[in-house]
Amino acid sequence: MKHTSVSRPVTLEDLQAMHRMAAALVIADPVYIPIFERIERELAAHASKQDSVARARAILAGQKASA
Repeated sequence: MKHTSVSRPVTLEDLQAMHRMAAALVIADPVYIPIFERIERELAAHASKQDSVARARAILAGQKASA
């Protein structure tokens, strides 16, 4: 029997759920710290991307307001 899976993008909600799960794993065994830290970096990257988009929108909104 062949197993197939459909790949989909990881959402913010997915990252947040993984973060909680990894936190519990770290408490149980510090060997999971690298995974926990990787998820934290991914969350920070997501936040940074959202901030960049918000800044870009603000710039364009300012241009439209002054036009």
